[in-house]
Amino acid sequence: MSTIKEIAERTKLSAGTVSIVLNGRGDEMRISKKTQQRILEAAQGVGYLPNVSARRLRQSNGRNIPSIATFWPSDLSSDLLGRFFMGVQNPILEQEFEFEMTIQPYTRRHIHRIKEICDQGNYHGAILTGISAEEQRYLEENPIQVPAVLFNRESASYSCAHVDTYEIGRKTAELFALRGHKRVGTIVPDHLVNTEHNLRFRGFVESCAAYGLQLEAHHIQTAPMTMEGGNAAAKRLLAGGGELPTAMFFPMGLMAVAALPEFRRAGIDIPDQMEILTYGDHDAEKYSVPSLSTVKLPVEEMAAACIRLVMGRILDPSAKPRSLEFETPFVFRESCGGFGFEM
Repeated sequence: MSTIKEIAERTKLSAGTVSIVLNGRGDEMRISKKTQQRILEAAQGVGYLPNVSARRLRQSNGRNIPSIATFWPSDLSSDLLGRFFMGVQNPILEQEFEFEMTIQPYTRRHIHRIKEICDQGNYHGAILTGISAEEQRYLEENPIQVPAVLFNRESASYSCAHVDTYEIGRKTAELFALRGHKRVGTIVPDHLVNTEHNLRFRGFVESCAAYGLQLEAHHIQTAPMTMEGGNAAAKRLLAGGGELPTAMFFPMGLMAVAALPEFRRAGIDIPDQMEILTYGDHDAEKYSVPSLSTVKLPVEEMAAACIRLVMGRILDPSAKPRSLEFETPFVFRESCGGFGFEM
C-alpha cells in the first residue's frame, strides 16, 4: 500500500504537509489550493485509498457515518432496484453497520463520470450495478479511489457478489431436454445478444446444441428489456408460422409476464402445449396466470453481501478484494414442471 512518505517524495513536499492535506486540514493550516490539489492528485495516482476515504469521514459534521453511493444505470429494471434495496436494509436492521446510501443514476457510455464522482472524495465507498464488459474494463484499468464493489459481475480487481451466469443458461437447456422437449425458443433482451455479458444467453444457445434441442433462428426473438418488448416479441414469434417451440426460456422474467396474454389469445395452453421458464423471480412471476417457474436470482442476498463487502473495505482499506458466488436454484411453479418447490 502507498504511504505518505511515497506521496511526499512524489510531490517533493514534507510528509507533514502531505499528512495535513490528506487529513482534510489544508485550509485550516493555510496550505494553498494549488498545493492541496497537487497532493490529492498524487495520492490518487499512487492508489492511496485509506486517507482519501477517511478524509470525508472527518468532514461529515462529526457524525462519522460512512456514505455509500450505489450507481444504477437508467435502463436497468426498476423492479430490480426495489429488490436490491430490500436486501440493502438487512445489515442495517440487523444492526451490523450504520451508513448512509445515495442512489447515483447514470447513463451508458458515461462510466468516466462514476470515477470522477468517486475520486472527488464525496463518498467512502461505491456499489456498481449493471455495468457492461467495456465499462468494467475501463474501471479495472482506471481504478476508483474509494472501496468499490461490483453487483453481479465477476472481477479480480474489485470485490464482487455474483452468480454463474453461463450455468443459468446451461441448466435451463438441460431441464428442457430432461423434460422431453425437442423444439425450444427464447425471448431475450436485445442488449444481451451481442455483448460480452451475454453469458446467460450464450449458455442457453450452446447447451441447446449440446443436448440436441432445436433452436431455430426465428424462435430467437430479441426486444428491449421491458414488458412492452416482451409482448411485441411474443407477437412476432407467433406470427412467424410453422411449428411453435414446446418450451420457452425468458432470461428476463418480466418479459415473460407480458408475453403470456399473447400466448393465451393464440390458444396455447401453458404448460401442456408450451412450458415456460424465466430468470429472476420477480413478484409478478409469482402471481401471473399461470405462475411462472424460474431460475432465481438472489438479489436481496447479493445486495446485503455488497454492503458487507464495501463496509469491510471501508473499515479495513488494506483488505484484499473478495469474490462471493451465489447459487441460482430452480423455483418450480405452474408454467414448467409443476413441481411446486425450489431445488
